[in-house]
Amino acid sequence: MSSLGKRLLTAVITAPGVIVLLFFAKQKDFPWAVGLFLAISAAVGTVEFCHLLKEYGIEVRVIPTSLIAGVGFFVYSVFEAKYGYLIGGSMAGLAVVTNLSRSGPRGNLKAIFGAILGLVYVPGLLHYLYIIFVAESGVIHTINLLLIVWGYDSGAFAIGSMFGKHKIAPEVSPNKTAEGVLGGLAFAFVGASISPMWIPYLKWLPHIGMLALLVGSATQLGDLTESWLKRLVGAKDSGHLFPGHGGVLDRIDGLLLALPVFYFYYHFVLDFV
Repeated sequence: MSSLGKRLLTAVITAPGVIVLLFFAKQKDFPWAVGLFLAISAAVGTVEFCHLLKEYGIEVRVIPTSLIAGVGFFVYSVFEAKYGYLIGGSMAGLAVVTNLSRSGPRGNLKAIFGAILGLVYVPGLLHYLYIIFVAESGVIHTINLLLIVWGYDSGAFAIGSMFGKHKIAPEVSPNKTAEGVLGGLAFAFVGASISPMWIPYLKWLPHIGMLALLVGSATQLGDLTESWLKRLVGAKDSGHLFPGHGGVLDRIDGLLLALPVFYFYYHFVLDFV
């Protein structure tokens, strides 16, 4: 099967499952189900991130750091984010303790820095998805976010594959092109437009355009960030969990940086969450 075929098959399987989970958790008042799903994603993503750091020579303790990420995120979701700062601080403290006893002070410092960076990068950014989900009309907002990110990814990949000529970051990701970016933004606009919140449509059109531009751009930046990290260590993928997509980080790299952008726009500009 071609790379495009694998990507489409993976998307067809995973996307409906995620949407069903969101509706089920909201309808049955089981927000912890989404919290558990995100906690598992955070743990696996942290494992992959720590392995990439180890390839770069930073000896992070993979198992305890990933357990801190997963368990800490689930506890955060159970308490409905009331004690977010306390839980986040505790996770950072545990990361410091569990990553001591490396090869001397410099090794300790690198391991601690790497572990905390992993916790900020994966569960720290994923927590915005949970905040968006538990808000009023959270399922609608979450699906709107996912449609923008998925739209950008799909548009950038499809248009870039067919028409891409002008590379935007050949040293980091040789396949990323300006044509792909434009295609991604166009598809992101379509994804941003699909929400019952935009009634009447013309009134909200400027916000739809801004969301597509800002969230789409953040999605591309997130993709390039992980590509840069993989290029540093000489890895093609962060993992092999998803055929055609690599690991969890390969699947959510764009989403991670899109999350705070979407949240802050929805919170401070639109006052939706």
